Amino acid sequence: MLGLKTASNSEWVTIAAANLEQILIDHAHCEKKAAANGMAMIARYPDRDQLVREMIALIKEETEHFEFIFEELQRRGVSLTRDRGDRYVQELSGHVNKNEPRRMLDFLLVAALIEARSCERFSLLSKCEDIPADLRTLYHELLASEAGHYRAFTDLARAYFPREEVQQRLDELLDIEAAIVRQLPSEPTMHG
Repeated sequence: MLGLKTASNSEWVTIAAANLEQILIDHAHCEKKAAANGMAMIARYPDRDQLVREMIALIKEETEHFEFIFEELQRRGVSLTRDRGDRYVQELSGHVNKNEPRRMLDFLLVAALIEARSCERFSLLSKCEDIPADLRTLYHELLASEAGHYRAFTDLARAYFPREEVQQRLDELLDIEAAIVRQLPSEPTMHG
């Protein structure tokens, strides 16, 4: 899906379905962090008009998704807890180049890969019969949005960098992402 080089461990969706409250809490944190990442991109690259416009749209959508998930938690009588962090994102982000302009390219492509993995996970959740139908529908609806965010980040990368450079670095990061996913334990988190 979206160029990912490895599928999620088949156990993950079973663990997710058995721990829906934890998945929803982690999902809320992921949406919050995605909006925060959009703000961070604007702070880092305020002179990149196309990037700023795309991030404004992304921030609005991610904030709306955070609200959907927060409201779902509330309907279930569950309070949001502290964010435990995201090992997947931390490990993937550890491969971001420290020097500009490659740093900007890597920020865009890492964000794209996170969206692609979320899209894959939402697809799995939307098809899992052990998950209530209303949540399956919600995850199916969010799936297209994540794919759109993937495209927005990769399109931005191609707007600011040569296509060949973008594709070469995307291929490298896809290999890194696949290795990270293969070694992660299956936990009840969106990227675990």
